[in-house]
Amino acid sequence: MTGRLQGHVALVTGGAGGIGSAICQRLADEGARVVIADLGPGAQTLANALVAQGRQACAVTLDVSSRASWQAAVAELPEAFEALDIVVNVAGIVRDRSLVKMSDEEWQSVIDVNLRGSWLGCQFGLAAMMGRGWGRIINIASTAIFGAFGQANYSSAKAGVVGLTHTVALEAARHGVLVNAIAPGIVETPILASVPEDIREKWISRMPLGRPAQPSEIAAVVAFLASNDASYMTGQVLIVDGGATTGDY
Repeated sequence: MTGRLQGHVALVTGGAGGIGSAICQRLADEGARVVIADLGPGAQTLANALVAQGRQACAVTLDVSSRASWQAAVAELPEAFEALDIVVNVAGIVRDRSLVKMSDEEWQSVIDVNLRGSWLGCQFGLAAMMGRGWGRIINIASTAIFGAFGQANYSSAKAGVVGLTHTVALEAARHGVLVNAIAPGIVETPILASVPEDIREKWISRMPLGRPAQPSEIAAVVAFLASNDASYMTGQVLIVDGGATTGDY
């Protein structure tokens, strides 16, 4: 690794998940002190594994949809991890259902975690960074922003994340904080493994590269956006989908 993030502190929501854990590993490899924010014991397990590798990491319990949970998580950070420089909003859920069958709970829970969670992450992140004149906020959207059958809730939330990214980038620029998003296509995670094989194969057949992304490939783009190599990029959405949407939009 190049050590591009040496001395920086990065908080990753959903950090124990398939994509989140790969991002935590990559940012730690790049020299960042990593805060793994998630629900459940997986965050502490990953933090322990990173520390065993000689990296600097800690875990906090975080429900991204709750302002009180954000306040508690930030308040409990160890001193070495208090000065947040990078926030990566990864946490997300799916509750797929066709539009006419979708319940209020299925709609609202996806909006709360995916969109409200990213909004709170941007809010807490910018507040922590703006006084220091340097910072990075990276939101994970999805190619579902172009529409996805059975995902009116998820597509709406992720499209909202794109609008949020554009707006926060405008507000944050004068503080030296860059705000960008990544829109992955399908990624080799436990969620993808749960998709019926015929549907999974149909998705893959649309991809010019002929395979899903590995979580590490999404993490590599996050590391780039977090570094000074992306010092003149803000308000952008990078589509990382193996060419699946090329020519479609």
